[in-house]
Amino acid sequence: MCSQHNKRERGPRRRRRRKVVRLDTAALWERLALLGRSQNWLAREIGVSPGYVSMLVNEGRAPSGRIRKRMLKALGADDFHQLFRLEVTDDDP
Repeated sequence: MCSQHNKRERGPRRRRRRKVVRLDTAALWERLALLGRSQNWLAREIGVSPGYVSMLVNEGRAPSGRIRKRMLKALGADDFHQLFRLEVTDDDP
C-alpha cells in the first residue's frame, strides 16, 4: 500500500509565522556618513560584491548571520538593533 494513503487527514494547515532580518537602511546610511565611507567600501570590508550590498539596501535580500556580524564589526555597531530589524511574515499554507 502506498504510504500516502496511510496518512491521516488533518485539519486545515495553520499559517506559520516566519521572522526575516532586514537591514535598516536609514541606520546604514547614517553610519556610513559618520565614518565618511561608501557602500562600495562596506562591500569590500565584509567580503561581498557591491551588487549584493545593493540588494540588502533595497530589501531584495536578507543578510545571513555571517554577513550581519561582518557588517556590525565594519560599521562599529555593537547591537543587532542598531543596523537590523525583524519582520514577521506569514507563509502561505
